[in-house]
Amino acid sequence: SVTTEFKSTLRTNLKTKNIDKKIQNEVLKTIAGFLNRDGGTLIVGISDDGTPIGISVDGFPSEDKMSLHLVNLIKDRIGKSEMAYINSRFEDYKNERVLVVDCKPASKPVYVKDNDKQQFYIRSAGTATIDLQGPELVNFIQERFSS
Repeated sequence: SVTTEFKSTLRTNLKTKNIDKKIQNEVLKTIAGFLNRDGGTLIVGISDDGTPIGISVDGFPSEDKMSLHLVNLIKDRIGKSEMAYINSRFEDYKNERVLVVDCKPASKPVYVKDNDKQQFYIRSAGTATIDLQGPELVNFIQERFSS
């Protein structure tokens, strides 16, 4: 939905079984999209169709290490101050452990660093997270973040 997103993993490509930066980037895009709109919840360890996969496929030695990895990704690629709008926890879902990331709406625009670019994402109608550029970006920021 507009405020809920499932991701199978935090960093592991299920086809190759390898750590994949594209997977991590998708997670960060979703978080930024929630922060830039009305907030929302990302649940890692559940496939798009709602099938529980669990967090073990990501290969972290503990939940603490997985949580720390997510925090470091957010700090490095989104920003330290945005951590004030993000809370994460682990829960059981149909006999699998999942990572639940709750995001509140941010008070200023949030960008994702992607190599030498800064990308701006919003959660759109349905289940999509889209990037905005040019006049669309300017108009959205003026409407959403003006006091």
